[in-house]
Amino acid sequence: MTKVIPAEQMPATVRAARVIMTLQLGVSLLLFAMMLPAAVAAFGNPVLLGVLLRLFLVVVLLGWLVFRWSSRRKWVRWCAVAIEAVAVGSYLITAAIDGEFGWRTLIDLGTVLPLAIVITLFTPAATRWFDR
Repeated sequence: MTKVIPAEQMPATVRAARVIMTLQLGVSLLLFAMMLPAAVAAFGNPVLLGVLLRLFLVVVLLGWLVFRWSSRRKWVRWCAVAIEAVAVGSYLITAAIDGEFGWRTLIDLGTVLPLAIVITLFTPAATRWFDR
């Protein structure tokens, strides 16, 4: 007779981080789709192409991480932390350079979503989940 071994369920914090990252991926994909016609029209503008390339890179990396999430590998967790830390840092630096840094910047989705992912990935439950 075969024994059925129940699979370990994903902790709520890890599931929340994955949902937030999926939401972030969807918004990035939408922004990429909205900017693509403008980039094609202004093909000679290197600034717009740089922004579009950065957005495309974010979409690819987030999609790759979301689909690798259930592998429970340590590198998936640390890559997610690194990408989200860079996302928060670049958003805050861009806001400071543009002179728009203030309280509203700190509560904007560009700051809150990546920080929420980083915080949830540093919980003990996430550490146990990705400790494979």
